[in-house]
Amino acid sequence: MYDLVIIGSGPAGLSAAVYAKRACLSVLVIEKEAMSGGQMIYTEEVDNYLGLNHRSGFELAEAFEQHASDLDATFTEGVVEEIMVKGAALGFSDADLSEKEPYIIGYAEMIDNWAECDCFCSCLKVRKSEEASLFSLAQELMSRKEEFVSRVGIVLMFSKFKDEVSMKKALAIYDALPCGEYYRDMAVAWGISVYCVYYPQDIIAYLESSPIDMRIKKMAAQKIRDSLRIEKCVKDAVTGIVNAKK
Repeated sequence: MYDLVIIGSGPAGLSAAVYAKRACLSVLVIEKEAMSGGQMIYTEEVDNYLGLNHRSGFELAEAFEQHASDLDATFTEGVVEEIMVKGAALGFSDADLSEKEPYIIGYAEMIDNWAECDCFCSCLKVRKSEEASLFSLAQELMSRKEEFVSRVGIVLMFSKFKDEVSMKKALAIYDALPCGEYYRDMAVAWGISVYCVYYPQDIIAYLESSPIDMRIKKMAAQKIRDSLRIEKCVKDAVTGIVNAKK
């Protein structure tokens, strides 16, 4: 899950990405076109950027995108559909969770890609008094057979509940899930890597003994190695486990 999702990679979107990365936020930029820059790429000459006069819009667009890329902003090509807007409206709604729950389940059943799933999970807000109900809902969704419904539950669980009890409950559900659905498997790997930040020794033990598919363990190990919040000794231990089980 990203701290910030930016829709569109014109000059404003790329500027937002740079500022967000400088603030140490994880950023996903979604652009429907093959190249960033927006309408600027069609401008023959841009002469209103101080110090960068007599440059084509295409050249500036390349430089802007490179700046954001150098700061490790993540780019993906796609279109933000109406369903995402509906999901955001549902997630940010002030209605009680008991009122929103049937709509949350119905929305999860309409999702057909990871971006819709993860965007919705980041938008879903509940009151402190409703967290126990959200925890139960996340468990219910995790165990569903549909790939993206299950992914919604998985992402909700590890993004909203990071205490030890929740971690152990999530890992137990992971063990019971079918494997072979890429986006569910990737969410499981992602969840394992998130819990590894907080409970490294538990995750090392889990990867050693869990019956989950080795492919998922390898995906989790890669995410753990990529993390800047996990110590090298933990990364080495995880790598040793997955390599030993080849």
